[in-house]
Amino acid sequence: MKVRVMILLLFIFFYSAFLYAFTGDKILVKVNDEIILQSEVDETVDLFSAQLKISGKKVDKTELEKNILNEMIEQKLIITMAKDEKIEVSEGAVIDKVNEFVDSLRSKFTDEEEFNNALLKEGISYSDFRIKLEAQVRDKLLYDKVKQKKQQEFISKTAVNDEEIKKYYLENKDDFKINDEVNIFQIYFDKSRDKSGDLKIKAEETVKRLKSGEDFNNLLKELKSKEGVDGGVLGWVDTTQMNKKIRDALVNVKKNKIIGPVETEDGYHIIKINDIKKGKIQELADIKEKIRVKIIESKIEKMWKEWVDKIKRQAYIEKM
Repeated sequence: MKVRVMILLLFIFFYSAFLYAFTGDKILVKVNDEIILQSEVDETVDLFSAQLKISGKKVDKTELEKNILNEMIEQKLIITMAKDEKIEVSEGAVIDKVNEFVDSLRSKFTDEEEFNNALLKEGISYSDFRIKLEAQVRDKLLYDKVKQKKQQEFISKTAVNDEEIKKYYLENKDDFKINDEVNIFQIYFDKSRDKSGDLKIKAEETVKRLKSGEDFNNLLKELKSKEGVDGGVLGWVDTTQMNKKIRDALVNVKKNKIIGPVETEDGYHIIKINDIKKGKIQELADIKEKIRVKIIESKIEKMWKEWVDKIKRQAYIEKM
């Protein structure tokens, strides 16, 4: 599970010498003059686990804890730099972001009571959840401000020549297709509605049944009576609007072929290709500036990573 984006969107830091002194909390890492406590990591893991479960996603706590600790070290360094450079964020900006996230999460439930019960089931009250969320968002906004400032510095050092643009175009031609459409029929296994934990097996069995000759429509009707299965005729779909994993699975696909199961973050997709309309690849001259921007963004991200690695090397970081 890729959790880096989620961790950068929502992070939490709790500094508590009192907690360490009176509960014997364990220090996991020393970062310059700061420390990361076991309780900080545990609380963050628990909070993320609750968020993921409430959203219907599965959680690998070991992997989550590993990624959270690594991100804490990096973010601790970056936020220290924000303080040194007197970079601040307004409380209004923090509240706006928190409200946006909470509203999005709450929309998954029928009413406020169901939402609060889901939080309590994960061992956290709404008030505690919000307090911790505000800490995460505040640190995330600080992190973003430092990154934006550094990226502005990198832009002035970034140049892209015509040869680089041409090379990128030739190596990524499929990304510049337009009007490439497929007419598809889909069976979809929704992770958020599954309670059995064996969706992948069910999806693979479904593909075997289809390839053995069972009718797609009849099989969908049978499966729709079970929790977590949906689908039907999607009609003509522009492939550029599809999830990248699905789009990649459809490369050089032929009519009437069964594709899948293709796993995305939300579920497993089984697709039958009813028909295909081949599009065309845009001319380099028409998308030259678009490619230039893509290359610049890639170079800036590489420079950012190199800069972060550099300050990590210069920092005092000791895992206890």
